Amino acid sequence: MKLSDFLKEVYNGGVVLPDFQRSFVWEPEDIRQLLVSVLGGYFIGSMLILEGSKDEIPFALRLIEGVKKVNPEAKIASLVKVILDGQQRTTALFYALYEPNLPLKNRKNPYRFYLDLEKALQEDWDNAVIALNIRDKKGLNRIKSNPNIIPFSEIKSIKSVVRRFKDNPHHLEEIIEIINDFMEYEIHVVTLPRSTSSERIVETFERVNRTGKPLSVFDLLTARLYKYGVKLRDLLKSAEKTYTFTEYLSPETILKVIALLRGKELKRRALLELEAKNFKEDWQKACSALEAAYNRVTDLKNGYGVLDFKKWMPYNTMIVPLAALLSHLKSSKLETKSNYDKIDRWYWASIFSNRYDQATDTISERDFNQVRKWMEEDEVPDFIKEFDADTVDLDVDRQSSAIYRGVINLIVLKGALDFKTGQPPQFDREKVQDDHIFPKSIYKENRILNRTLISTNSSKGSKKPSQYFSELLKQHGRDKLIKILESHLIPAEALPDLLNDKLDTFMEKRRKAIIDEIRKRCSPPS
Repeated sequence: MKLSDFLKEVYNGGVVLPDFQRSFVWEPEDIRQLLVSVLGGYFIGSMLILEGSKDEIPFALRLIEGVKKVNPEAKIASLVKVILDGQQRTTALFYALYEPNLPLKNRKNPYRFYLDLEKALQEDWDNAVIALNIRDKKGLNRIKSNPNIIPFSEIKSIKSVVRRFKDNPHHLEEIIEIINDFMEYEIHVVTLPRSTSSERIVETFERVNRTGKPLSVFDLLTARLYKYGVKLRDLLKSAEKTYTFTEYLSPETILKVIALLRGKELKRRALLELEAKNFKEDWQKACSALEAAYNRVTDLKNGYGVLDFKKWMPYNTMIVPLAALLSHLKSSKLETKSNYDKIDRWYWASIFSNRYDQATDTISERDFNQVRKWMEEDEVPDFIKEFDADTVDLDVDRQSSAIYRGVINLIVLKGALDFKTGQPPQFDREKVQDDHIFPKSIYKENRILNRTLISTNSSKGSKKPSQYFSELLKQHGRDKLIKILESHLIPAEALPDLLNDKLDTFMEKRRKAIIDEIRKRCSPPS
């Protein structure tokens, strides 16, 4: 298609976007470089479009950004060309030639683009295109003082250009040729057949999307549900104002909980096919369940001890089956202490067996169904039966490890009394530290067995345990110090190892104490 014809269709609502497309994100220099390419006759890539009747297109549609600013009467045409790949280029060209009053990304003010005809006549294409912020008074005055620099918005009309240079016909023929070449530049368009299925369109779109930010399931489902009166973005905005979990979890998490509660799979395709019927009700139910799950994991006394969700949640993905299970308990009248205990056992066993390291969607579906059956029919899942605390790998040294984080969570739940004061810690994100018991600078030991949470570290520094804990022994007395140590999952019998700097025997005794705590969490209540 000729550039001029293409942009006229944009202006009149004949070239549009699927609603799941993100906003225009190009910088001024991106637009300038595109104009340079068109001016020089360079290939700018293909546009991928879907042609059809507005009513046949399986997605909600919207006008190109800026169209309404310059053509308030614009509406989506009956027959449309829907851009699946080429949004940024199309919007950039429209922006430069039609000058909508819109600021660009990360800018407070709109930009305008100008053509330096002298540079263009010399085929100095790069310097022939100028981008200016409308607040740049010096730059604008410089351009106004040069009659050979014209706005790109003016080249839409050859008559306008001829009028401008009628009293100065020098090089007019060459100027008209440059402008004609620009406006008649041929954009390569690839058209998908009308018979292409909506699923195929979505898959194709995702594969060719070049913005650097692949569209999520949420973006795509937004377009599908819009036609049925479900405004997913509005639901999300409302949720973000109401629920804490939205600060940490993607919108897709909500869709996954809805899918589980509806008995659906968590595969991408299944999420894209979520039906509009009762969607708003299910959305609210899922949000409430996710908030309950978030509150449960971040409860530092009776929950799962996640001090900071972003830093210390072993597996973010576990929030999906957890939320679905909590919701199922409420709706099926199965709310008993015994069933909550089953959820707890599932939670801890999953963490300490690294169950959610991979294939998380498959595991989430399976766990939801098996734990639900366990609550309803008392049939214990095989992985719960087979879980053996003695096999838990406590030699991990990466803070990103689920087992490492799980141990820190257990320490939080034990109370983690402050070594120096003996008081319950102030679990302040900035004050509490994940620190070494035997200083790393001396012992080079970074495994979780040598780590704990400390809230006042200034007096500890790099002191050897024999010095630091001897001071604490004098300060607190033996009984109080043992109580403090046990709140860090350090058993009483490990105190002599601390007082004598015996790292190896300390590590083995602490390993046993941690394993015992894990076993208690994963075993049936006595």
